[in-house]
Amino acid sequence: MTMKKVFYILLAAFMMLPSLASAQQNLRSGYFLDGYVYKYKMNPAMAPERGFVAMPVLSNLSVGAETSFGLGTFLYPTETGITTFLSPRVDNETFLNNIDENNKANVNLDMTLFAVGFSKGKSYHTVDISMRTDLGVNVPGELFKFMKLGNSLSNSWNIANVGARSATRLEASYGYSRSFLDDALRVGARAKLLWGVYRVDAAIDRLSLEMGEDKWMVGAHGNMMMSAPISFMVAEDNTIDFTALDTENLIPNLLKPNLGFAFDLGATYDFLDYFTASFSVLDLGMMSWKNTMLAETPDTQWEFSGFETIDVETIEDEIAGLVEDITDVFSFEQKETGIKQSGKLAATIHTGIEARMPFYERLSFGMLYTQRLEKAYSWSEGRFAASVAPLNWLSATTNYAISNFGHSWGGAINIHAPGFGLFVGLDSFVPLFNVSPQFIPIDSINTNLSLGINFTFGEYKGRYPKKASKKTLAPAPKKTVTTVKTVTVETTEVVH
Repeated sequence: MTMKKVFYILLAAFMMLPSLASAQQNLRSGYFLDGYVYKYKMNPAMAPERGFVAMPVLSNLSVGAETSFGLGTFLYPTETGITTFLSPRVDNETFLNNIDENNKANVNLDMTLFAVGFSKGKSYHTVDISMRTDLGVNVPGELFKFMKLGNSLSNSWNIANVGARSATRLEASYGYSRSFLDDALRVGARAKLLWGVYRVDAAIDRLSLEMGEDKWMVGAHGNMMMSAPISFMVAEDNTIDFTALDTENLIPNLLKPNLGFAFDLGATYDFLDYFTASFSVLDLGMMSWKNTMLAETPDTQWEFSGFETIDVETIEDEIAGLVEDITDVFSFEQKETGIKQSGKLAATIHTGIEARMPFYERLSFGMLYTQRLEKAYSWSEGRFAASVAPLNWLSATTNYAISNFGHSWGGAINIHAPGFGLFVGLDSFVPLFNVSPQFIPIDSINTNLSLGINFTFGEYKGRYPKKASKKTLAPAPKKTVTTVKTVTVETTEVVH
């Protein structure tokens, strides 16, 4: 495989990741949204305003993607067409300003299979079963810097932290929250039992490049962990054939589930009449994976004479055959199989503050900070929201966010009438406005589309009381009337 094809594989993988969104996170646009029943997934202290029963599959379907790059990071318009960043017509500084130290892409899915929530006194209970898939890719900026500058900057390069990971798991959870201090303080927790379906974690931890007389000498080392009920065929030389599945041990492997547990903790606090502060930490726990395979790249070296200047008028034809070439970039040798491994989950932290307007309490403004803790795949976001709930069964929000993946503008609308609930939300509309003819986003992505139908029940117990048509007034005190009788006394003056 030529280095030209390696470049195209990386480029194609980056461009296609957003379109792989078969898979998300929770709707952060709904954090301050009145009546949004799945707020408890972001903060278990946030009790829904009514009881609810989920419609299977369609109750909470959430698909999301975040990238720190887009098609416009690698392709540039010219007077004669489009060219890649490798072209001398693309200024070095222009391209390098579009590259981060770590260039990330995350694709996620969260689908609720069953859920029910109900209140009892000052407590709220939730039970749900959901499926979650996460995919992450990280490519260091040094790799693209080398592609662009090569030996014009240095004759020796050492690049690390090229990686990709993916996992799918089922979650069964029970949540409980309760209010204290005259309902000013509310605390909550969720206990989750996890069943890992599969996970793959691959990394190239060393990529060294040394400039010779007229060629580059390249060395690489990588490793991979994979836990799944199915495996890939292994050739006679012990290399893994990623194009052929081995299903011989499927049933025995399914009978040895990968189990784990996690806890979500959260709290909210109302103060100064119009303010609410909130904090939560999610996925404090671990997973135990059985039937794990460890693989490693052999000590390999190859040489190439440099990157070519590539114009991509025919890029669609070039990308069409890349799937067959992806597994040839690095071959992996199987080292161990059937081993057990345990590890901590990636945690997420939410910190928020909301202010209701004194002149109209149904209008509020909020700030939400989100931090994902996942080593090289970590990211953070600040989101500023304006929300309104004109009726006890209707609410809407619009918000603006800044994160490692750029900026985004999102919104959501929620109908939560007695007996029926429907919500639709998008954490960013920006990618929809700037796409290529193939619907590939030009700019970075930070979005999450969520929708759901739920059946609500019980009395509205939100922060906004029902409007009373008449106020019951205390009877006015009776007036006491005192009558004063005037007596006229006549006197006779006697003159002596």
